[in-house]
Amino acid sequence: MTVLYLTEPGTKVHYKNQTFTIKKNQTYTCRLSELELVVILPGVQLTDVVISILLDQGIEAIFLRQDGQFRGRLQGSFPPNPLIRLAQYRTIETSFGLGFAKKFAYGKIRNQRALLQIKNRATKGKITQLSESIDTMNVYQLQLKNTITLLDQNELMGIEGISARSYYQALTYFFPSHWQFTGRNRRPPKDPINALLSWGYGVLLARIFAVCVKAGLDPYLGFLHSIQPYRPNLVLDLMEEFRPVLVDYAVISLIQSQVLDIADFQPSPDGEGIWLGITAKKLLLRELEERLNQPLLYPAQNRKLKLNQIFLEQSRMLARCLLESSLDYEPFFIK
Repeated sequence: MTVLYLTEPGTKVHYKNQTFTIKKNQTYTCRLSELELVVILPGVQLTDVVISILLDQGIEAIFLRQDGQFRGRLQGSFPPNPLIRLAQYRTIETSFGLGFAKKFAYGKIRNQRALLQIKNRATKGKITQLSESIDTMNVYQLQLKNTITLLDQNELMGIEGISARSYYQALTYFFPSHWQFTGRNRRPPKDPINALLSWGYGVLLARIFAVCVKAGLDPYLGFLHSIQPYRPNLVLDLMEEFRPVLVDYAVISLIQSQVLDIADFQPSPDGEGIWLGITAKKLLLRELEERLNQPLLYPAQNRKLKLNQIFLEQSRMLARCLLESSLDYEPFFIK
């Protein structure tokens, strides 16, 4: 199945004979039968017929802002399961819900640490700060895994925040110094690496949002990020374990392949941040898609699945746990 990314302003999309025709400077076609998802950036025009076809065929259409942040999605009719949503509403702000929050935080820290260990093994442990970050994160990982005392949401967010700072400081060792990455910053990102990370997290959020809805969950009521207004809190919860697995891995791979240059980025219109240029955007999307379509072992079912399928299975697992009042949800781990 195909994911269609419409990234260039001025692009027009038409429909005829089971085929989308995409026109800009050149003309491309995409068969409807092959299409799974459409990702749309500002400045792209869809005809009313195209919108109708997307809704009628149930093809996911996701809209991103120019900086890669999630803007919204086109939602046709779908068969929701009220029992799942009722179970989710009853679990919010309960000790049972905090159990899920702890698992989301644990999954994120464990996968971030696993990614750092790749660099640590390659450098044979000679980078002291990298080794120290791995040790620090291990302390918090074990605290989440072994503690019997119930941690409240603020304590969980505190552990997640401290581990994240340690992780992003250690992540600097994956990138050559001329990229000037010194840690995580956003809103707006101040350097090219942070611009890539922010864009990638936007794409990940859009994909997780789609599988949440498909699994019957309410994307806005979370457990770790709880019920903060105007944010898809459950999507933010579920994507935590996948940030290092998909986005961080893809950005590292892209930079290490040396196909990008500083000139592929540009200042944001207000001059306060960095945006991806057309080439950087296309290369990042290609890298993310390759990673999404790479089969990985999914331990919960003891078989290989594409990462995008694993997103859906994890959402379904959470829905089952809510229905059954079970804390058997297990984050997806990389080694």
